[in-house]
Amino acid sequence: MEDYLTEFQDLMSQAYSLPHSAAKMALLERAAEIADLAGDVEAGYEAREEIVETGSFGGFPMKAIVAYSWQLGQYDRDPQAFDEDSLYWNYKWIIDDIPSFPEVPAEQIDSLLQDMRRRYNEYGVSDRTYWYYNFRLSMYMGQLEKAQECLEEFRKLKRDAMSDCAACELDEQVHYLVLLGKDEEAIKKAKPIIEGRKRCAEVPHMTLPQLLVPLHRLGRHEEAAEMQRKSYSLIRQNAKFIQLFGEHIGYLSLVDPQRALPMLERHLPQAETHEDPLNRMMFYWNSAALLHKLQRTGEDFVLNLPPASRFAGLADRPEELRAKLEEEAFAIAEALDARNGNDYYKEFGKKLLAERG
Repeated sequence: MEDYLTEFQDLMSQAYSLPHSAAKMALLERAAEIADLAGDVEAGYEAREEIVETGSFGGFPMKAIVAYSWQLGQYDRDPQAFDEDSLYWNYKWIIDDIPSFPEVPAEQIDSLLQDMRRRYNEYGVSDRTYWYYNFRLSMYMGQLEKAQECLEEFRKLKRDAMSDCAACELDEQVHYLVLLGKDEEAIKKAKPIIEGRKRCAEVPHMTLPQLLVPLHRLGRHEEAAEMQRKSYSLIRQNAKFIQLFGEHIGYLSLVDPQRALPMLERHLPQAETHEDPLNRMMFYWNSAALLHKLQRTGEDFVLNLPPASRFAGLADRPEELRAKLEEEAFAIAEALDARNGNDYYKEFGKKLLAERG
């Protein structure tokens, strides 16, 4: 008994000292396994709480979803044994990740959202967070009119204990305006974030890359260039931000394609192993746009990919690599659109490639 606890505590101690990463996740998964083998539910719960956080913020969303489902089941069996506050707070992270996976049916996504709503109401908070995440899910599922309806309901209600921070909420509203093509309005909305008056652990990290192409479209080239340098330095070390790396590549494809090549080389291997298919799709599209742009303009380049990359064999055949990235991205788009009941992502990809490639 004491032996397993010593090993468990040692693994957890090592994990706590690491940033969100594959190395940290491996330690946490081993700790959870040891706890399960010993039948120690409390220790297993502790390990999975960290798995949920590391998965959500380190680029392993499916691992987070699986671990959270286990936690929720244990809580429902014995509510007095576990902390309700942190468990319910983390539910939002899971809701946010679920729609990226096309194998999860729309009905199941809605069922989870309604379950969160019920639990939050019983906890004593309003529907504000429910409407906010309904707004976010609607965006991710290409239902922009529904997103607007949810946003209006969200804005009617006052902040409460389960509300996301003001910076995160503002970031999502900026993202919505970008998706609508309202560039000027999006940048105006983002002003408190750009100026540093609204910030948190992931803002402005999440916000600034979304504004690069809108600034470029508006002819605000110096602002875009300065923002690109600043925002990439904020995110480059965290593989979670694969989609945002793609935004940097897509922007540089428009203004300085050669500068985007090192980003493609650095982050493509990360994208290959990233659990989130929606994020992979966006990265692949932007990378394909870059390769097309370089070929179309006749610029010479050499692509260096690590031997372990499954795309390494295409490093010296950029046209084939471009086609492969597009093929995989559109396959994900087709699966997402089939689940969502629209053709949003297929059309999104076509537009992105036409603009940035």
